[in-house]
This record gives sequence, structure tokens and C-alpha cells, in this order.
Amino acid sequence: MRDRRVWALAPDDNADLQYLRAQGCRVRRCGSIEDADRETVRAGLLSCDAVLLMADAASNCRTARLARDMGLSLDMVAVMGPARRGELTALLRVGVDWVMRQDDSPALLAAVLRTLRLRRLDHAADAAGLVRHGIGPWTLEDQGWSLRHRGGASLRLTVSERAILVCLFEAPGHVASHAMLNQALLQGWRHAYGRRPHDPKPRGVISRLRWRGLQAGMEPPIESLRGYGYVWEI
Repeated sequence: MRDRRVWALAPDDNADLQYLRAQGCRVRRCGSIEDADRETVRAGLLSCDAVLLMADAASNCRTARLARDMGLSLDMVAVMGPARRGELTALLRVGVDWVMRQDDSPALLAAVLRTLRLRRLDHAADAAGLVRHGIGPWTLEDQGWSLRHRGGASLRLTVSERAILVCLFEAPGHVASHAMLNQALLQGWRHAYGRRPHDPKPRGVISRLRWRGLQAGMEPPIESLRGYGYVWEI
């Protein structure tokens, strides 16, 4: 979520926006579409890659329609109060990607924004005919033996590190369970050496990968999902 640019239509600086800022997002808030001229709203939309709609239903729909009419590739999330089928239908009809309830947690909102971004990046890669081993500024090159960041840093991978990263890069949503990672390690070592890995625990491999990445001038964004596994988080 670091450095994600979010434009929010919200009457006040609420807990959701404060949470996103704490997570590293750059949030710009517009209190009311009625108080802002069309060009100001357009400028705000052009400067972001995600939109949060937290106003009344009419204002949310007008803003979403404006963003889609501009042809912008934005992730749009609307927050609505008590469930009303007509409002939900209207929001989806004007191009909102996801609708949340007001009592949903800020952490869930951050997870939704992260998921929508990964989906958009994957679709862009498919449309361009690019390899699947690329997530945002990160790519696996040389048949998966080298991790490279768009900023120029690169890291030659061990057998275990390659197995872990290929599993994460290929997994739906780039989320892999402990069982998936364990299996990837076993298969990687059997393919390379015909035997079991020295360290069959993904946690140890990922810990060393983080340390080696820092030495190489990069910080692989692998986050732990407690009780489940790991996610490659952007």
C-alpha cells in the first residue's frame, strides 16, 4: 500500500482515511462534489490510481460516472450505509468495482484496495502479452533465478528462494498457504538436486531472502498472513 495515491470523496477525515495514511497511502480528500467545480474533481481523479466514494448515493454515482467517462483506469470502492438494493445496483452500473458497508473495518478496505490493484496489474500484463512472473515493479527473470526491481536492484536467487517466489508470483492473488509453499520447496529441490531441501520451512527461507534483499538494495514485500501463509503485497 506504500505510496498508493487515493482520492476520496468523503465529508470528513474518517478512520478509514487515517488508517490508509498510516499504511503509507497518499490520500487526498474532497469534502463535497457540490462544493468543487468539475475541473477540480477531474484534476483530483487524474492524480490518483484509486477512488473512495464515501458521500451520499447521488454524489458517489456522479463521481464514478465522471471517472469512467474520462476513461481512467482506476480502482473504485464505494462505502454505503444500510443495504439498499437500488443504491447497490446504481453503484455497480456506473462502474464501481467494490461496495463496502460503513461498519467494515479499515483493514478490510486496505485489503480490497490491494486486491483490486493486483487484479488490474494482472489484466494489464495479460493484455500486453507479458510473462506472468511480474507484479508491479517486480519481475522474476532468467527463468525465475533472478529477482529484479524496476529501480535497478537485482538479486540472484537460491533454489529455495526461487521455489518460494515462483509459488507466490503464480498463486491467485499472489497469496500462498504454508502447504503450497512447502510443496513448492520440495518440488524445487527434487527438480534441482533430486533430494529434500536442507531447510524445509518457508519461514526460514523468507527471512533470509528479506535480509539478502536488503543487502542488495531492495525490500521484497512478502507479508505474513498469520495462521495461513504469505502474500506478495504491493
